[in-house]
Amino acid sequence: MRITAKLAWNQIKRNRYRTIGAILAIILSTALTTAVFCFVTSANRMLVSFLGDEYGEYGGAYQSLLLIPAVFFAGLIFVMSVTVISNVFQVSANQRMNEFGILKCVGGTTKQIKETVIYESIWLSIIGIPLGLVCGLGIGFIGVHITGNFVEEMNELQQSIIMRPFTMELSFSITPWALFFSVLFSFFTVLYAAYKPAKKAGNISALSCIRGMEDTNVIIEVQTKKWVKGCFGFEGILADRNMSRNKTNFKSTTRILALGIVLLLGTGSLVLQAGQLKAYMNPGTDDVMMSYSSNRKKQVNEMTGRTEEIYAKPINSQDAELVRQRLLEYGNIEIIGLGYDNGTYHVDVETEYLTEGMRQAMETSVEASIEFNVDLIVLDQTNYEKLCDVAKVPVGSNILLNYYRYNDNGRLQHIVPFSENMTEIVLKKANGDIITVSVDAFLPESKVPTHVLALNENPIRLVVPEAELRFYEWYCNPEDELAYMQYAKSVGEEFFPTVTDDSYAKEGFTVRVSRVDTMVRVLNIAIVMAEIIIYGFVGVLLLIGLVSVVSTLSTNVMMRTREFAVLKSVGMTTEGLQKMLLSESVICTLKAIVWGVPLGILIPYMINVVIRQAVPVLYHIPWGLLLSSIGGVFLLTLAVTFGTVYKLRRQNLIESIRMKTD
Repeated sequence: MRITAKLAWNQIKRNRYRTIGAILAIILSTALTTAVFCFVTSANRMLVSFLGDEYGEYGGAYQSLLLIPAVFFAGLIFVMSVTVISNVFQVSANQRMNEFGILKCVGGTTKQIKETVIYESIWLSIIGIPLGLVCGLGIGFIGVHITGNFVEEMNELQQSIIMRPFTMELSFSITPWALFFSVLFSFFTVLYAAYKPAKKAGNISALSCIRGMEDTNVIIEVQTKKWVKGCFGFEGILADRNMSRNKTNFKSTTRILALGIVLLLGTGSLVLQAGQLKAYMNPGTDDVMMSYSSNRKKQVNEMTGRTEEIYAKPINSQDAELVRQRLLEYGNIEIIGLGYDNGTYHVDVETEYLTEGMRQAMETSVEASIEFNVDLIVLDQTNYEKLCDVAKVPVGSNILLNYYRYNDNGRLQHIVPFSENMTEIVLKKANGDIITVSVDAFLPESKVPTHVLALNENPIRLVVPEAELRFYEWYCNPEDELAYMQYAKSVGEEFFPTVTDDSYAKEGFTVRVSRVDTMVRVLNIAIVMAEIIIYGFVGVLLLIGLVSVVSTLSTNVMMRTREFAVLKSVGMTTEGLQKMLLSESVICTLKAIVWGVPLGILIPYMINVVIRQAVPVLYHIPWGLLLSSIGGVFLLTLAVTFGTVYKLRRQNLIESIRMKTD
């Protein structure tokens, strides 16, 4: 065995507390890396069994869904692990400065000094990485098992949506190659973390090592900050000057604390945004819905040059009413029939008929007219008559739903779009056909039925007595959902054959029976799964950082035993010493807060800037989490510092001055 390897092994055995901290950091880092590989390989196996070896037609998209999160998580693991483990080796190198000087005096080379630190990282890897693999496999198994339960629930919901067998099974899977790359990644992380401290230790001269100081060609005068002196007095001055002279140790600790604050605030903010998204997507009803949808294709009309939608099998309102009457035969239920079409007609509206709110929403004030697509809506006969009664118009009238909801950069705006002076509109098709219809009534948002409120694709939504439509939906709230759903499926098979056949798409239409909130429930499950994975990942990352902070702060105090003894010998009291260390802890924490809080707010805010372009979800600062994370950081640093100070009280003053304590 090389002499440098022996020296590294002896150092590991002599400094048990620091060794335990380093091994714990390596175990947690490796465990987290292995758990990520477990999720990737398990998800890959699920997709291969469901879609085939190449993931089918959208293989590139599915591969991106796997690889992008994996690379992101791996990057976070690498940054945190390198910061933590490098800090451990830096503290170790600082403690052994005198030893390195003696080695250089008796012929040791710079290369051998570097090798000693590198071998120390190798020994620690040999101990920590296998243990981390075992822990990672356990974490991965538990995590995949929990996630698999959610996938099974999503299968049931998805099957009710697409009306055919749908099975995706997420089971634990790991390959030898995944384990190999996990080991390789972890080993590279440890070596990379140890390289900088090793290089720095090797470049310091023998005399500086023996004196316990780094080489310096310039004497820098440390200036005390006025606020430090004002808040902490003379002890604060000593603390500030010590931190300035030992920037490396305190800088790494500050960086880890700041990163912890960023992770906590970022995670909390994203969870809050996910909650807003779930609230926005909530339909507000748990009715059972039977829906019909015609297939479509888009093409350019040769005569007009406009894009038009061609429906394979549209449904007319008379046939939809027959389906409703058949559903009513189930007994003791109420059926709401609602059909709509949003791809056939468009209309040019003169700007004089736009309200001021609509002009601001459209960001226009000079055009003579604006083109809108039209939502054409048909209700079942019973509910159409009720709506005509609410609008105070005779049956057979056309009713304009005069409200518009839109996403204004994260805010959901509600406006009245049109002036009631608009008495008719001209519906135009892409093929050039024109239909002029009267507007017999304007209905405000407060009087629009709940099921119709959800339809808000376009500003112009016109309720007409009858029409040919692409979509039609029948809503019901039965006492026995399962029994009614079975009945509704039989009605669907009666009116729309091959509804449960896998080849239904070839028939030109789709029919399904499910709860209205099924898609939202699928979304909620997906969000919960993401929250569990992220919370677990961030939790382990924070645990890695916690190990480093505890190890670094306690070691930093213990390394200065001699300094403390000298200060006490010249008159500093125990209370003064505690105040000095308290000042260091507070200053270090404040620096972490100065960096961590702005970044913890900025990063999720930038993510929200992208999200709110699609959905009305605003960023909100998680004040409770912000205050608790700041308080937690303060408590952690103070607890570690005073815990170490308590150990110092039991040491002999004279012995501490005569020798350095490891």
